[in-house]
Amino acid sequence: MDIKNIALVRATNIIPFDGIVHPISNTPYLYKAIGTGYSFIINDLLRKEHKLKEVDWSNPSTLESITHENTSILKQYLPYMSDYNSMVLWSLNGLVPDDINNTFSNKTCAIIDGLEEHMEDAELISLVPTDTAIQGDVPLSSHASILIKKNRYDSLSAQEKETLSNLDLNVIIFEGDIKDAIEEQLNSSNRFTAETLSLSRADRGYLSSDTSEELISAIDDVAEKNGIAQVLHFDVLTGQNDEQSKLLSVKDELANSFLVGEFYRNTFIEYLSHELGIDEDLKDDLINFPNSSEYLRALGEKISEIGLEKYKNIIDRYNDSLEKLKLAGKLPTPQNIVDSVKDGKPTIDLLHSLRNFKDSNILGSAINATKESTRSSEILEQANSIVDRIPEKDETKDVDERN
Repeated sequence: MDIKNIALVRATNIIPFDGIVHPISNTPYLYKAIGTGYSFIINDLLRKEHKLKEVDWSNPSTLESITHENTSILKQYLPYMSDYNSMVLWSLNGLVPDDINNTFSNKTCAIIDGLEEHMEDAELISLVPTDTAIQGDVPLSSHASILIKKNRYDSLSAQEKETLSNLDLNVIIFEGDIKDAIEEQLNSSNRFTAETLSLSRADRGYLSSDTSEELISAIDDVAEKNGIAQVLHFDVLTGQNDEQSKLLSVKDELANSFLVGEFYRNTFIEYLSHELGIDEDLKDDLINFPNSSEYLRALGEKISEIGLEKYKNIIDRYNDSLEKLKLAGKLPTPQNIVDSVKDGKPTIDLLHSLRNFKDSNILGSAINATKESTRSSEILEQANSIVDRIPEKDETKDVDERN
């Protein structure tokens, strides 16, 4: 077994209509940040107003469904944030299993391509069965396959379907489980083996099979011959490995994530302060000390004074404006924001755009179709939560949960 038998696999909700898989840094990316100090304040307000369900501890089997429902409710009261990741994550020859942080079995799209097709042009950062990272855009080869769940495909417009049909690659419609669809496609390729991936370090990426040892050996050989790091994405970000010399191109990932997070957080605080009539001192304190429980409580009191529903109307207007900017191509990418800060360019005034941009023709259904949480941003957030950072007044990222 050699490099020809190593398959890149990615489960996602984003269909690459242009035949290119883009990292977060290169797209106008929005998500709802759960787990931040701000979200805790809103969560407490929702509980006081009895808008969240109480867990019935006498019936533990309901814990997961109630938690999921409460999370969905909480997100309705939170502003959009953004993140940064210049890498696209892939697994090799199979789908990464679900765990407490990541869920892949519910994705509506899978992408399969050969590793060999990307060795010459792609910037391979790390080669790991569950965590292969490629930096930058990844144009799919003519040997690639895009698998789309039937009900998702049926919901696409005629133009979207035509766009897919014009791509120089395979488009496959599947029903049922995405893991089964991936395995079937890998096996039918007569080139790749389908493996059962494992998150256990002891398994080295795969549950034992007739071909797993050969595949592991092939992956190790490719990494060694090409000088590619073999570390998990979490360790790429936090430097918890001995291959840092191979990872210089991504050494600023966390710092860039902080810059983007700070940009969106400050924009929102400015917007909310204006809408709530918050005094300049509290606004400045919230911007300079974003994780201060004292200032967050003061903000919570202001929100409580006007009432949650009026507050939600403010959030809805804010988020809707961001979505419209995104669909109109006027929302900066995370890379735009980082470049603006690092290159000393004029600061991007998103707040000005939010207050002045109007487009009544943008439909909510189109907005909803653009939303996705990604695994790579989840891992960034896990890394952010453990890295020793500069003092609180300069912190630019809060702990958060994606999905």
